[in-house]
Amino acid sequence: MTGLVHAATPTVRLVTLEYPPYIQTSDGSLDGVAVRVVRQTFAKLGYDVEIEVLPWARALYQVRTGLADGIFTIFKTSEREAFLDYSQQVLFQQGIRFVHRPDVSLSEDAIQSFNFGAYSVCVINQVSYGSRMDAALAQNQFDQVFRLTRAPQCLRMLESGRARLWLSNHFGARALVNQLDMKDVVEINPHPIEDTPSYIAFSKAQELSALRDQFDQALADMKATGEYQAIINDFFND
Repeated sequence: MTGLVHAATPTVRLVTLEYPPYIQTSDGSLDGVAVRVVRQTFAKLGYDVEIEVLPWARALYQVRTGLADGIFTIFKTSEREAFLDYSQQVLFQQGIRFVHRPDVSLSEDAIQSFNFGAYSVCVINQVSYGSRMDAALAQNQFDQVFRLTRAPQCLRMLESGRARLWLSNHFGARALVNQLDMKDVVEINPHPIEDTPSYIAFSKAQELSALRDQFDQALADMKATGEYQAIINDFFND
């Protein structure tokens, strides 16, 4: 391991990217809901964690070459599996959700069938929402599409009633709704449009499959006891 081998508490060196609210730097301090989960999981195994935020290409290079022990949050691809040992436990389901006012009714059937002709929607210009949703937007399958540059503008459009829906990353929406104190104004639809699992993965160059297995067991235990969800809830309530 690249950590401090002579230290009383061993250290795991991880790399990641700036990706609020999963990984975010504020006033020089690293935080984020994924950072909290990862740190707590390793703490249960008796490890300290050193986390470096890097451009994504450089982060991948470091785990590929063994300069770093692991990387998070990362999607699984066959190319990456060649040099990474992925956890079996999903770290987070990173999903796209609709956000709307409580008086807007949008059923799971409507979402699954992509039946959006009665709804106006606010999106962020040039952002991808997954292949199916991108196609629906391009083919004008909504009553009206507002393409703006900042997410808070979409929330204000919901508040005023100018737009009925806002498309967003689930946790990104949750963080912004809390930040703007709009929990009584809008809600996040519980039905996913598309979910993509993300993981922590360990460098094969460092031969850390045993540590990966220990991490999996600790994370599974945290999910079973409710501690995993409590970390998430605490983060968004801070």
